[in-house]
Amino acid sequence: MKESFSDNTNHFAGFQNIWKGGYFEGDPLDPMGASKYRRLGYISVLYAVYQACVRPHINSRTVALEIGPGRGAWTKALLPSKEVWCLDAKSREENGIDSYLGYPQNLIYHKVSSFSCDMLPDDEFDYLFSFGCLCHVPWNGVMAYARNIFPKLKSGAHAYWMVADYDKRNAVSARFPMFDIYARTLPSKVLKLLEWWNSRSGNRFLGPNHEPSIDKERDGQGDAPGRWYHSGAASTADMLRSVGYQVVSEDVGLVPRDAILHFRKP
Repeated sequence: MKESFSDNTNHFAGFQNIWKGGYFEGDPLDPMGASKYRRLGYISVLYAVYQACVRPHINSRTVALEIGPGRGAWTKALLPSKEVWCLDAKSREENGIDSYLGYPQNLIYHKVSSFSCDMLPDDEFDYLFSFGCLCHVPWNGVMAYARNIFPKLKSGAHAYWMVADYDKRNAVSARFPMFDIYARTLPSKVLKLLEWWNSRSGNRFLGPNHEPSIDKERDGQGDAPGRWYHSGAASTADMLRSVGYQVVSEDVGLVPRDAILHFRKP
């Protein structure tokens, strides 16, 4: 049985003697800031993207489209859909997606060698997702995908694309210690010991202790397979609008290093 407050004045008066100076949970603008949640105060950026960008849009009636599934990390999150269509430069067998996902019956997979999307039916898809793929696609390919997928989406379909944004990456590079979970949470002596161990293992344990900046004007990576291509959140948003999409957010802001655009087909 719920407790009944007969005198609300007494309830509010009780707060006058606690939390001197005002209750303070932590700084929500600090991406790695401590909070009263302490050891429960951090989650993976991938899990945050799933919760905000995937889960709300996926149900048993959804027909989803994913660009660049690879082994199927994000595809797994899409499987509650009615159908999941995937486009990838590598074959289904080369990616090992079926063995990872357990041979799902609702997965429709196409190996592609162009950006035409000709194999996709028109007015079919409720949801479009791509993460960790378009950052490896040159600008003309990103534009081609945007144009060619537009007629394939149903009106009202939501889409999320992660793209490379060198400006955002360089901003993180310039303030790397602010975003480094180890530097923000471990005592300095422990961190130094771990970094020594990490250097001896070729950075396989902690990863590098910095994020190299990229000079957009002197990007000398050429056309090596897997290289990054700068698209930029603002430029991509402008291109999507020119195609006819409504841009909901130029960057949902869940990944410190990379931009994720949220857009929809009107």
